[in-house]
Amino acid sequence: MSTKKREKFVPGEYYHIYSRTILSTPEFKDYESAKRLMLNFLIANSAKSGGIFQYIRHNRNTSQEKLVEMMKKEEKLVDILCYSIMPDHYHLLLREKKENGIYNFIHKCNTAIAKYINIKKDRLGPLFESRFKSKHIDSNDYLLHLSIYIHLNPLDIISGKDWRNHSLKNWHLQKEKLLRYPWSSLKYFLNDDQRDLIISGTEIITDQFSGKKDYENFMREWTEESFSKIDNLTDE
Repeated sequence: MSTKKREKFVPGEYYHIYSRTILSTPEFKDYESAKRLMLNFLIANSAKSGGIFQYIRHNRNTSQEKLVEMMKKEEKLVDILCYSIMPDHYHLLLREKKENGIYNFIHKCNTAIAKYINIKKDRLGPLFESRFKSKHIDSNDYLLHLSIYIHLNPLDIISGKDWRNHSLKNWHLQKEKLLRYPWSSLKYFLNDDQRDLIISGTEIITDQFSGKKDYENFMREWTEESFSKIDNLTDE
Protein backbone atom coordinates (compact mmCIF):
# COMPACT_ATOMS: atom_id res chain seq x y z
CA MET A 1 0.00 0.00 0.00
CA SER A 2 1.22 3.50 -0.77
CA THR A 3 2.80 5.40 2.12
CA LYS A 4 2.16 8.77 0.48
CA LYS A 5 0.90 11.25 3.04
CA ARG A 6 -2.85 11.73 2.88
CA GLU A 7 -3.67 15.20 1.59
CA LYS A 8 -5.66 17.47 3.86
CA PHE A 9 -8.57 18.86 1.90
CA VAL A 10 -9.79 22.27 3.03
CA PRO A 11 -13.43 23.40 2.69
CA GLY A 12 -13.69 26.14 0.07
CA GLU A 13 -10.55 25.03 -1.79
CA TYR A 14 -10.39 23.42 -5.25
CA TYR A 15 -8.74 20.13 -6.20
CA HIS A 16 -8.01 17.98 -9.24
CA ILE A 17 -8.99 14.38 -8.49
CA TYR A 18 -7.83 11.49 -10.64
CA SER A 19 -8.64 7.79 -10.16
CA ARG A 20 -7.40 4.92 -12.35
CA THR A 21 -8.49 1.29 -12.55
CA ILE A 22 -6.08 -1.46 -11.52
CA LEU A 23 -3.79 -2.42 -14.42
CA SER A 24 -5.54 0.28 -16.46
CA THR A 25 -8.34 -2.14 -17.31
CA PRO A 26 -10.79 -0.27 -19.62
CA GLU A 27 -13.88 -0.92 -17.50
CA PHE A 28 -15.59 2.28 -18.64
CA LYS A 29 -15.27 1.48 -22.31
CA ASP A 30 -18.50 -0.37 -21.59
CA TYR A 31 -21.39 2.06 -22.11
CA GLU A 32 -23.50 0.92 -19.16
CA SER A 33 -20.57 1.01 -16.72
CA ALA A 34 -19.59 4.55 -17.79
CA LYS A 35 -23.22 5.62 -17.51
CA ARG A 36 -23.44 4.12 -14.04
CA LEU A 37 -20.27 5.90 -12.89
CA MET A 38 -21.62 9.21 -14.14
CA LEU A 39 -24.85 8.55 -12.26
CA ASN A 40 -22.77 7.81 -9.16
CA PHE A 41 -21.23 11.29 -9.44
CA LEU A 42 -24.74 12.61 -8.90
CA ILE A 43 -25.90 10.21 -6.21
CA ALA A 44 -22.75 10.03 -4.06
CA ASN A 45 -22.68 13.78 -3.54
CA SER A 46 -24.57 13.67 -0.25
CA ALA A 47 -23.92 12.58 3.31
CA LYS A 48 -27.10 10.46 3.12
CA SER A 49 -26.60 8.95 -0.32
CA GLY A 50 -26.41 5.41 1.07
CA GLY A 51 -30.18 5.29 1.24
CA ILE A 52 -30.47 6.49 -2.36
CA PHE A 53 -28.00 3.84 -3.59
CA GLN A 54 -30.09 1.23 -1.79
CA TYR A 55 -33.26 2.63 -3.32
CA ILE A 56 -31.99 2.37 -6.91
CA ARG A 57 -30.69 -1.17 -6.30
CA HIS A 58 -34.28 -2.17 -5.56
CA ASN A 59 -35.84 0.15 -8.16
CA ARG A 60 -33.62 -0.28 -11.19
CA ASN A 61 -35.87 1.75 -13.51
CA THR A 62 -35.78 4.88 -11.37
CA SER A 63 -35.75 7.94 -13.62
CA GLN A 64 -33.03 10.55 -13.41
CA GLU A 65 -35.73 13.13 -12.59
CA LYS A 66 -36.74 11.08 -9.55
CA LEU A 67 -33.12 10.85 -8.42
CA VAL A 68 -32.66 14.59 -8.84
CA GLU A 69 -35.72 15.27 -6.69
CA MET A 70 -34.33 12.98 -4.01
CA MET A 71 -30.92 14.67 -4.17
CA LYS A 72 -32.37 18.17 -3.92
CA LYS A 73 -33.26 17.45 -0.33
CA GLU A 74 -29.65 16.69 0.59
CA GLU A 75 -26.67 18.95 1.27
CA LYS A 76 -23.79 18.40 -1.16
CA LEU A 77 -20.41 17.14 -0.04
CA VAL A 78 -18.58 18.81 -2.94
CA ASP A 79 -19.08 21.04 -5.93
CA ILE A 80 -18.28 19.16 -9.14
CA LEU A 81 -17.18 21.84 -11.59
CA CYS A 82 -15.90 19.62 -14.42
CA TYR A 83 -15.59 15.90 -15.10
CA SER A 84 -14.60 13.43 -17.77
CA ILE A 85 -14.68 9.65 -17.75
CA MET A 86 -12.12 7.76 -19.81
CA PRO A 87 -12.00 3.98 -20.43
CA ASP A 88 -9.65 3.33 -17.50
CA HIS A 89 -9.82 6.47 -15.34
CA TYR A 90 -11.73 9.61 -14.55
CA HIS A 91 -10.95 13.27 -13.83
CA LEU A 92 -12.85 15.61 -11.54
CA LEU A 93 -12.43 19.27 -10.63
CA LEU A 94 -13.89 19.52 -7.14
CA ARG A 95 -14.48 22.11 -4.46
CA GLU A 96 -14.61 20.77 -0.91
CA LYS A 97 -17.87 21.95 0.67
CA LYS A 98 -17.88 19.99 3.92
CA GLU A 99 -14.99 18.63 5.96
CA ASN A 100 -13.98 15.23 4.56
CA GLY A 101 -16.41 15.83 1.71
CA ILE A 102 -13.98 14.83 -1.04
CA TYR A 103 -12.87 11.63 0.71
CA ASN A 104 -16.44 10.59 1.45
CA PHE A 105 -17.61 11.42 -2.07
CA ILE A 106 -14.81 9.54 -3.84
CA HIS A 107 -15.07 6.58 -1.47
CA LYS A 108 -18.78 6.22 -2.16
CA CYS A 109 -18.36 6.66 -5.92
CA ASN A 110 -15.57 4.11 -6.20
CA THR A 111 -17.19 1.61 -3.85
CA ALA A 112 -20.54 1.76 -5.64
CA ILE A 113 -19.13 1.40 -9.16
CA ALA A 114 -16.82 -1.44 -8.05
CA LYS A 115 -19.80 -3.28 -6.57
CA TYR A 116 -21.81 -2.71 -9.77
CA ILE A 117 -19.05 -4.00 -12.07
CA ASN A 118 -18.18 -6.92 -9.78
CA ILE A 119 -21.78 -8.12 -9.86
CA LYS A 120 -22.06 -7.51 -13.59
CA LYS A 121 -18.87 -9.40 -14.40
CA ASP A 122 -19.02 -11.94 -11.57
CA ARG A 123 -15.66 -10.78 -10.26
CA LEU A 124 -14.21 -9.99 -6.83
CA GLY A 125 -11.82 -7.43 -5.42
CA PRO A 126 -11.09 -3.72 -5.82
CA LEU A 127 -11.59 -1.90 -9.08
CA PHE A 128 -9.32 1.11 -8.61
CA GLU A 129 -5.74 1.64 -7.56
CA SER A 130 -5.54 1.85 -3.77
CA ARG A 131 -5.44 5.64 -3.55
CA PHE A 132 -6.81 8.28 -5.86
CA LYS A 133 -4.48 11.12 -6.84
CA SER A 134 -5.16 14.73 -5.99
CA LYS A 135 -3.63 18.15 -6.57
CA HIS A 136 -4.54 21.35 -4.84
CA ILE A 137 -5.48 24.12 -7.29
CA ASP A 138 -3.52 27.05 -5.92
CA SER A 139 -4.12 29.72 -8.57
CA ASN A 140 -6.84 30.99 -10.86
CA ASP A 141 -4.65 30.27 -13.89
CA TYR A 142 -4.34 26.65 -12.80
CA LEU A 143 -8.12 26.44 -12.28
CA LEU A 144 -8.93 27.66 -15.79
CA HIS A 145 -6.36 25.50 -17.53
CA LEU A 146 -7.38 22.43 -15.56
CA SER A 147 -10.96 22.82 -16.76
CA ILE A 148 -9.59 22.76 -20.32
CA TYR A 149 -7.39 19.76 -19.62
CA ILE A 150 -10.33 17.76 -18.24
CA HIS A 151 -12.59 18.68 -21.15
CA LEU A 152 -9.95 17.91 -23.79
CA ASN A 153 -8.94 14.59 -22.25
CA PRO A 154 -11.37 12.49 -24.36
CA LEU A 155 -9.43 13.53 -27.49
CA ASP A 156 -6.86 10.92 -26.45
CA ILE A 157 -9.25 8.20 -27.61
CA ILE A 158 -11.23 10.23 -30.14
CA SER A 159 -8.42 11.48 -32.36
CA GLY A 160 -5.06 11.01 -30.62
CA LYS A 161 -2.80 13.10 -28.41
CA ASP A 162 -1.83 15.97 -30.72
CA TRP A 163 -3.73 18.34 -28.44
CA ARG A 164 -1.22 17.62 -25.67
CA ASN A 165 1.52 18.99 -27.92
CA HIS A 166 -0.60 22.01 -28.89
CA SER A 167 -0.74 20.79 -32.48
CA LEU A 168 -4.37 19.81 -32.94
CA LYS A 169 -5.69 20.14 -36.50
CA ASN A 170 -9.22 21.06 -37.62
CA TRP A 171 -10.61 22.36 -34.32
CA HIS A 172 -14.23 22.50 -35.51
CA LEU A 173 -14.25 18.81 -36.39
CA GLN A 174 -12.59 17.86 -33.11
CA LYS A 175 -15.01 20.04 -31.17
CA GLU A 176 -17.99 18.22 -32.69
CA LYS A 177 -16.42 14.90 -31.74
CA LEU A 178 -15.90 16.12 -28.19
CA LEU A 179 -19.50 17.27 -27.94
CA ARG A 180 -20.68 13.82 -29.03
CA TYR A 181 -18.62 12.19 -26.30
CA PRO A 182 -21.22 11.39 -23.61
CA TRP A 183 -19.03 11.18 -20.48
CA SER A 184 -17.95 14.78 -20.00
CA SER A 185 -19.28 18.09 -18.70
CA LEU A 186 -18.08 19.97 -21.79
CA LYS A 187 -21.53 20.30 -23.37
CA TYR A 188 -22.65 22.51 -20.50
CA PHE A 189 -19.72 24.86 -21.09
CA LEU A 190 -20.22 25.15 -24.87
CA ASN A 191 -23.96 24.78 -25.54
CA ASP A 192 -26.48 27.41 -24.45
CA ASP A 193 -29.36 24.97 -23.99
CA GLN A 194 -27.45 22.23 -22.16
CA ARG A 195 -28.13 21.31 -18.54
CA ASP A 196 -25.89 19.07 -16.46
CA LEU A 197 -27.38 17.94 -13.18
CA ILE A 198 -24.05 16.70 -11.83
CA ILE A 199 -22.11 19.95 -11.84
CA SER A 200 -22.37 23.02 -9.62
CA GLY A 201 -20.28 26.02 -8.64
CA THR A 202 -19.15 26.51 -12.23
CA GLU A 203 -19.58 30.28 -12.14
CA ILE A 204 -16.04 30.67 -10.81
CA ILE A 205 -14.99 29.55 -14.31
CA THR A 206 -17.80 30.73 -16.56
CA ASP A 207 -17.98 34.24 -15.08
CA GLN A 208 -14.45 34.85 -16.30
CA PHE A 209 -15.58 34.57 -19.93
CA SER A 210 -17.89 36.79 -21.93
CA GLY A 211 -19.85 33.74 -23.04
CA LYS A 212 -19.62 30.14 -24.16
CA LYS A 213 -17.92 31.09 -27.43
CA ASP A 214 -15.22 32.87 -25.43
CA TYR A 215 -14.60 29.71 -23.40
CA GLU A 216 -14.42 27.70 -26.63
CA ASN A 217 -11.84 30.11 -28.05
CA PHE A 218 -9.80 29.71 -24.88
CA MET A 219 -9.79 25.93 -25.43
CA ARG A 220 -8.97 26.23 -29.10
CA GLU A 221 -6.06 28.60 -28.54
CA TRP A 222 -4.52 26.16 -26.09
CA THR A 223 -4.72 23.21 -28.50
CA GLU A 224 -3.07 25.17 -31.29
CA GLU A 225 -0.38 27.19 -29.50
CA SER A 226 2.68 26.40 -27.43
CA PHE A 227 1.55 26.90 -23.85
CA SER A 228 3.48 25.54 -20.88
CA LYS A 229 1.04 26.33 -18.08
CA ILE A 230 -0.75 23.01 -18.24
CA ASP A 231 2.24 20.66 -18.47
CA ASN A 232 2.16 19.45 -14.85
CA LEU A 233 -1.54 19.18 -14.22
CA THR A 234 -1.54 15.46 -13.63
CA ASP A 235 0.75 12.54 -12.85
CA GLU A 236 -0.81 10.35 -15.55
